[in-house]
Amino acid sequence: MTIDQLMATLESRGVSLFLKGDSLRYRAPNGALTGELKQQVAEHRQKIVAQLKGPVATEPSSVGKKCGRFDIKYWVDQPPIGGRIRTHCGKCGRFIGYRPENLT
Repeated sequence: MTIDQLMATLESRGVSLFLKGDSLRYRAPNGALTGELKQQVAEHRQKIVAQLKGPVATEPSSVGKKCGRFDIKYWVDQPPIGGRIRTHCGKCGRFIGYRPENLT
């Protein structure tokens, strides 16, 4: 299973992956994260963490400044991968979320 297939499968099952510090964490409905999916996440952990971290804002004035999650004027979309668009904040670099490509 590729990382894009894994992320799509997790999303379809209601599983959210996120970072807390350097730790990869998840939220999921009961039974949504099977043993096989946990194994796949473990195998792709480094790629998932890199994808969740995403590019960081490069403006010196914006480093370390946090902004509101709903301050959409700073949102930056990455090119679609596997039918999903990843969005992050161009001001602070914070991960905003994923959305299906066909909703743009």
